[in-house]
Amino acid sequence: MQPRRTYQKYSRQCARIFVTNGAAAESTLVVAEDFLYKNTYIMRKIEAIIKPFKLEEVKDALNELGIHGMTVTEVKGFGRQKGHTEIYRGSEYTVDFMPKIKIEAVLLDGQVAQAVEAIIKAAKTGKIGDGKIFVSTIAEAHRIRTGERDDNAV
Repeated sequence: MQPRRTYQKYSRQCARIFVTNGAAAESTLVVAEDFLYKNTYIMRKIEAIIKPFKLEEVKDALNELGIHGMTVTEVKGFGRQKGHTEIYRGSEYTVDFMPKIKIEAVLLDGQVAQAVEAIIKAAKTGKIGDGKIFVSTIAEAHRIRTGERDDNAV
């Protein structure tokens, strides 16, 4: 007897697959990349941490791609750069956290590769501390004013 598969959708991100073979049932959790639903759009969130003076160049590069919505935040942090020392009024002190800019944008999956390349091209100086880019999956998006959801809200 061939095992029967039934699918139960939990959210846009995952589904549970039930494999029944007679009386025994086994279930497996599957993420969105492995189990896509018809008419479902995968949205991604890009978070780019860049040097502050590169903000305008990155914004212009994203605008050229037709990406107009983004959130920009002034942040502080360090990675391999580990800060630096400065002298102020004759006293030397260590600046551990470097000022950076965090850019966040939610895009459809098809736009992500171009956006990441544009950010890298615009933000790169070739020196330590250029920044990082993180890409994550977004389960849902809602526009508060109109109530639109998901790809219509982005």
